[in-house]
Amino acid sequence: MLLFLLTFLIPASTLQADGFPVSVSHQFGETVVPAEPQRIVSVGYHEQDFLYALGIAPTGVHEWFGGYPYATWPWAETARRALGAEPDVQRGFEIDIEWVLAQDPDLIVATFAPMDARTYGILSQIAPVVGPPKGFPAWGAPWEEELRLIGKATGRGAAAETVIAKLDAKIRATAEANPELDGLRGTAAHFAGGQIIGYRPADGANRLLARLGIKTPPEFEELAGPGGNFSVSLERADLFDLDAVLWLVDAPARKQIEALPSYRALRLAREGRSVWADRLMTGAMSFQSPLSIPWALDRLGPALSAAADGNPASSAAPGVEASGL
Repeated sequence: MLLFLLTFLIPASTLQADGFPVSVSHQFGETVVPAEPQRIVSVGYHEQDFLYALGIAPTGVHEWFGGYPYATWPWAETARRALGAEPDVQRGFEIDIEWVLAQDPDLIVATFAPMDARTYGILSQIAPVVGPPKGFPAWGAPWEEELRLIGKATGRGAAAETVIAKLDAKIRATAEANPELDGLRGTAAHFAGGQIIGYRPADGANRLLARLGIKTPPEFEELAGPGGNFSVSLERADLFDLDAVLWLVDAPARKQIEALPSYRALRLAREGRSVWADRLMTGAMSFQSPLSIPWALDRLGPALSAAADGNPASSAAPGVEASGL
């Protein structure tokens, strides 16, 4: 983990902030940050990772899921400790305005947050707010654009580009190490409420799979709603009969899926083309952050390769399992 920290993080001691004031454009308009922020609050679900990657210790963060101390998953824990960050944590889905106010922030980061125009207006009365990158659907902005936006607002624009370049090189190296993935049809999927949940091609996990050569069927874009996903009944498991599917599910859900006659009849099942993520991999692929992606890549490449060979007996890396019936 120490090597990971040295490779993908920018040491805070070497950073110098860009000049202020700075103006940033985002989905909700233009925000002016008058001076280098000292008390940054993240009200989105994964922005703490972006701040840590830039060498910034947030004052407050918003818990998404996982239940880890300081809402920090293991792939980001070394970075948090290195910065001495012990942020206050807001739990619950919606943004707690009173909690934000109590943090006394001088910058509010909300690039991946449950925020509408009204909430943005209220938060803007507390401190400058950085909303989602403009030009993308809800929850659909690439992590690179989020990092650039946060980097500019915090005076760490150059640092953001350095992180992006290093991670881009790792993604390309993973793709080159697994050429058998190029041209495959596949996707990430979830299972909840007795239904299979699919995601549009621009979803973060699917975007990463595409960088590795695995493309989500274009019809998934037509099926997806405003939130970027869609649900189908178990009888339509055939929609997921692809070359590789990364299932972001827990063990009980996996058992349910594997017990389905409609699933067992698929080539996906017969040839062991399903990849089953454990809790950490599910979190990492959901976060899609500058810290979770490199952690996931080390495990994802071998697992996808094992699934792509069509041999149910293939083994996979820790954290993910490629298996058939």
